This record gives sequence, structure tokens and C-alpha cells, in this order.
Amino acid sequence: MDVPNHFFEVFNTDNQSDFLNGFLEAIPSFVYLLNLTDKKAVYLNAKTEIVANYSPEELLTTDLSVFPIENFSSSEHLFQYLQKTFEDVAINGSQSFILKIVSKSGKNITINNKCTLIKKDASNQPSMLLVLADDITIENELLEKTKQVQNQSNETERLFNYGSWEWKVNNDYVIWSNGLFEIFGYDQAAYESSQMPYGTYQKHIPEEDVQRVRELSLNAIKEKKTIYEYEHEIIDLKGNRKQIAVRGRCFLDDKGEVMRVIGTSQDITEIKQIKGELETKVEELSVAYEELKKNKDLFKEAEALMSYGSFEWDVNKDEIQWSDGLKKLYSGSDISRLPVKINIEFYYARVHDDDIANVKKVIQEAAEQKQPYAFEHKIVDLDGVEKYVQTKGWVSSDEAGKVLKFIGNTVEVTELKAYEKELERKLEELNHSNQELEQFAYVASHDLKEPLRKITAFGDRLNQKYKQQLDDDASFYLTRMIDSANRMEVLMENLLSYSRLSRKLVAFEQVDLNKTLENVLSDLELKVGETNAQIHVGTMPTLEASAPKMQQLFQNLISNALKFVKANHSPNIWVDAKEATKAELSKLGLDYKNKRYYKITVKDSGIGFEPEYAERIFVIFQRLHGRSEFEGTGLGLAICKKIVENHQGIIYAESELGAGATFIMYLPIRQA
Repeated sequence: MDVPNHFFEVFNTDNQSDFLNGFLEAIPSFVYLLNLTDKKAVYLNAKTEIVANYSPEELLTTDLSVFPIENFSSSEHLFQYLQKTFEDVAINGSQSFILKIVSKSGKNITINNKCTLIKKDASNQPSMLLVLADDITIENELLEKTKQVQNQSNETERLFNYGSWEWKVNNDYVIWSNGLFEIFGYDQAAYESSQMPYGTYQKHIPEEDVQRVRELSLNAIKEKKTIYEYEHEIIDLKGNRKQIAVRGRCFLDDKGEVMRVIGTSQDITEIKQIKGELETKVEELSVAYEELKKNKDLFKEAEALMSYGSFEWDVNKDEIQWSDGLKKLYSGSDISRLPVKINIEFYYARVHDDDIANVKKVIQEAAEQKQPYAFEHKIVDLDGVEKYVQTKGWVSSDEAGKVLKFIGNTVEVTELKAYEKELERKLEELNHSNQELEQFAYVASHDLKEPLRKITAFGDRLNQKYKQQLDDDASFYLTRMIDSANRMEVLMENLLSYSRLSRKLVAFEQVDLNKTLENVLSDLELKVGETNAQIHVGTMPTLEASAPKMQQLFQNLISNALKFVKANHSPNIWVDAKEATKAELSKLGLDYKNKRYYKITVKDSGIGFEPEYAERIFVIFQRLHGRSEFEGTGLGLAICKKIVENHQGIIYAESELGAGATFIMYLPIRQA
């Protein structure tokens, strides 16, 4: 093939055409000229037929815009890339690029192109490139496969948490794999060709174990072991202790001497931990199994003692398996009378006639709904004895929803039923007795008020009419009689109020405790002024409650705080509320799952009381002080307690003698 004249013009070789043409054809590389200005190839040597299966004439006459180039979007894109690449390159300057094409036979080919700029145009832009191209398809495929194998190896090391190493005897370095760098915490990029200085590995072995590991390694080489194994501990760069399992192999030269050693080091820290946990679990299971064997007989005895047992009904086979306890429950005195095969018909035959319809209904609904079930019914054992039993169980079904088994347990509750009936009878008697006592207290307190009023009235008249005629003793006795009658009237009034709390159900409504306290403080305005009291009320909630009872509750508590005051001190009283936490309610045994409560406190700066009296003060007629010290009947706090309890709440007090008292109430936001 003749080289175009302008090619020789570029190189100024007018008289060397034949020589240069032969030279270019002899070059083992694929040689071509690219005209960047016209964006086309102007020369190709014969090697193009070997590389791409195209003759030079075919490629020179082919429209490059349709030529199959894989790594450039178009030939236009390729020429733009080359123009930009050689824009600042001087004549004879070189650059390389990779070109991926499809040969005439359809084969994908990767070509490494070494380009030399041999000409620029009048505007000093690159215009002509001489390109020597080599087919690197095979090398590239091998490189990709090598990378793939290496990546797979790295992933395998990471997956199994191990690394490999190789040491050629007398070398001052050891080749480490990626996995080993990761185990020890080193950055592989910092070590050329993955060469780690000899002795680095040993530096990470704890001092107390270095000698043992060194001897194991040296003995393996000395004895020329084909395979050797041992375990040891390391401390990585971050200070983490790890358990390592080593497996190595010695390779010998022609003279039988060890020339190199390769091996793996696996991080078995987690494996060791899991192994230890498994050994512990196995030991625990062994102990549990022995205990289970010991308890098997105890379980049978417990079934017999407590009259219960378990069952499993295979619906498809219509076979029911009963435990020994259940067999005894249904058989009565002689268990041998039970049939060998127990089925649903035998079970139904033992259900009492009064309950058979309901039992079948429960079983049918459980089968349809696939839900746990529970019910009580009567049975008749083989001795003819009626028994109450309670059954609980669940339904087992397949993926298609077909019922497979009924599984559960049955316990005899005959004695419990008898106890419940007796308890109901006694409770009815107690309620009747309580009603009579409440009626008596109500009638007594109500009927006593009239003679007391007469005693008080006639005493006042006697005092007013004959006061001047009475001596000092008579006047004193008369005054004491009138005072006692007045106290008795107050006592009867409080007793009547307490009786009403026990006897009547209260009507609940939404009660704003802010308004309640306004009313209470208004009623106590005179007493507050006399004692020069300071009362601090926080924001109070709105509760479902009885408005009159809330008024009575806070009036009693604040009256107490105004009464029990230190000598020569003015009372300070704080009333506050906040929603109670679940932790508080749980600790107090209140229903924190279904109800919300407010914690309400009434605190004073008064005389307080000893902590051991915290419960006694709520007992009816209990007083900690004499009437000469503080007036009262001993019913106020008992009434408070009854009001709170009628609202499904609790009240208690905290105090220290001389340090004031705090009354704490938990009241639900809504009543049941």
C-alpha cells in the first residue's frame, strides 16, 4: 500500500517513500494517521486486517460516524476528545487512550492507542496524529479476571474474617493479604506490594504469649511440617484483643530445606465467644434436662393433687390425647375404665346435659375464628359424679387455614365453685349487716339530734333566766353541759355525713377543681383572715366527680391545715396538682394501663405528726391531740378518705413532727 504524499511532507521524507512504506508495514503494531481537522483516518497499515478484520481500504472508505465504537458515544465525541487532549501538546508530544471497538466479525476488541502529534494547522490547533495501536483484549480480559478473582478472595476473607500471609525464608518482609491488614487494623495502601516488615505480626502478640508462639513457629520450620496449627491472642492497632487461629504450611526446595512458609490467620473471637455461650447453654440444658426428668413424676403428682390435666385433639384423626391428670379427672375411681381410643364423642358424652349445647358452640366458634378459647362447664365422670371444670386452649391450623388440632388444659373448679357460692352467701349477709349498721348509724345520729337540740335550747334558757341566781359551781356545770351538747350535735352531724357517704351512691359530673377551691376559700374567708393564713393554689384539673363531695373534701383538708398551726405562727398552705406517671400508679397498684389519674397535694406548715400515725389519722374518731388543744370530732379525715375511695382513688399522708403535713390524693380523670 502506498503512503500518501502529505504523510511524507509531514516528516520531510520526499526521497524515502519505499523505505518508509516498508517500515510501517513491518511494524507489529496497528499504525494509522488521523486527520483531526477533517475528522477521518487518512492512512492505515495492513495490521488493521489482523486486529479488526477490516482492510485498510474498507476503513478509509467507511463513514466513521457509523463505525462501532463502544467507549465513545460517537466518532464526533472521539475527535472532540482528541482535539482537547492534544490542545496544549507540542509537535512530537505523545498521549495514550483506550479504544473499544467491534471487529468486522463481531468480536469486542480493546486497543491501546499511543498517539504522537505530528502536525498543527495554521491556527496552531492539532491537526494530524500518528497512532501506534496494540490489541490488548486478551491482556485486558486476563487483568479483569485477575481483579475479579482478587475481589472474590478479598470478599471471602472478609466474610470468614481471615487473612493470608507468605514469608520467603531470609526475606525481611512478609506478604500480607487484605484480610490480614483488616484484622490487625493497618491501612494496606501504606505498604507497597503488601509487604509488611518481618516481625510486625509478633509485636501484636501479648507479651506473656510471645515466647510460646515463637517456639511453635520455629519448631514448625525446624521440623519442616507440611501442616501446623495453633491459636493465640493479638492486640490490634486500636487496642482490641482478638483470638487468632493460625494454620501454616512449609514448602521445601530441591535440597529439602524450607524455602517459604504460607498460612492463614483467622479472627475467631466471635466464634470463641459463641462457642463459650453454647457450652454454657449445653451445660444449662443438661441441668434442665436432669431437672425435667426429676420433675416429671412431680408434675404427674401435681396434676393428680390439683385435679387438672392437658389435652391434644387431632381433628383429622379424631383422636384425643389426655394427660394422666385429665384421665383421672374424667374416669373417677378407676382409670382403666377409659376406652383405649378417646374421641370427641366420648368427650361429649361426659359433658353435662345442661352445658353440651354451649360447649359445642364454643368449639365450633374456635374452629371458625382460629382464636384461643376459654369456658366453664360441668362434666359427669365414669363414677357418675358431677364436677365443674374450666378449659382453656388454642387452635392449630395449617397455612391454608384448615384446623389441625385443639390443644389446651382443663382444671377442676368444683371446690372453687362451692367456695364462691359460700362467699356470695356470706357477702350477702355482710351487705345486709352493713345496711343495718348504716341504717342504725343514720337513724341514731338523726334521731339524737332532736333531744340534743332540746338540751342545748333549755340549757341556754336556764342560763339566761337564772344566771344571776346560780353560784359559780352551778354556772360552771351548766356551761360545761351546754358545750358538751354542742359538741355532741357536731359529732352527730359528722356521723350522719359519714353515714350518708357509706349509704348513697354519688352522682358524677365534670367538676372544675379551680372553681371548687374558690368556693372553699370563700367559705373559709373569715377563718383565713383570723389566722392571717397564706394559701397558694396551683392550676387544678377538671375531673369526673361529685361536686359537693369535692367541696367537702377540700374544705376538710384546708380546715385541718388552718387548725393545726404552730403557736405564734401564721399557716402557709399549698394546693397543687399534676398528672400522675405510669410508674407512680404501678407502684401504688392503680390501673395505669386503662386509666389516667391526677396527683393532688395539700401541704401545710403546721405542727405535723409522727410518721407512725400516718394511717391512724384516717380512722374514724381517732385523734392525736386532746380537745383542749384543738377542737374537732375525729371524723374529718375519715370522711376525706371515704370520699376519695368512693371516687376510686387513694389518699395518704406524709409528715414529720413539727415539719408540717402533706396529704396526697390520686383521683382518676374519668370514673368507671
